[in-house]
Amino acid sequence: MLKENTELKVNIKGFEVLDNGEIKYLEDILTPLILVENIPNYKENVFWYKIRNLWVLVGKIPPLTIESNDVILFKEKGKWGLFKILEKKDSMLILTDGKGLRKTKVKEENLTELNLLGKVLRVQNKV
Repeated sequence: MLKENTELKVNIKGFEVLDNGEIKYLEDILTPLILVENIPNYKENVFWYKIRNLWVLVGKIPPLTIESNDVILFKEKGKWGLFKILEKKDSMLILTDGKGLRKTKVKEENLTELNLLGKVLRVQNKV
C-alpha cells in the first residue's frame, strides 16, 4: 500500500541569482509549511533563491532577527555570498565568509545599506 503524502505545502516566491549578479524571478515554489509556519506573514517574508546548484531559503530581516552563528545572504563587491555571523559586539557584527577564510566587521545598522537578502533558513540541492 502506498503512503499518501499529507504534508501541507504553500507557495513561496522563487528567484535565481544569475552569474552576472542579477536576480531573475522564477515561478512560485511549493514548500512544506513546516519550514515557514513560524515566520510572520511568511508569503511576503520568505523566499527561495537558486544560486548556481543550491537552493537557499531566506527570511527577511526584520521580522527575523540575527544572532551569533546565523548565516546571512548578501552582496559584497558585486558577488552574492553566504556569510556566517561569528559574534555580535556592541553594534558590530563579526562575519566570516562561507569557507571561513576571511573575517570582516560590519556595523549592524550598515546591513540595511548593503544588499542584504536576509537570514538563511535552509540550504538544499533541489526543491
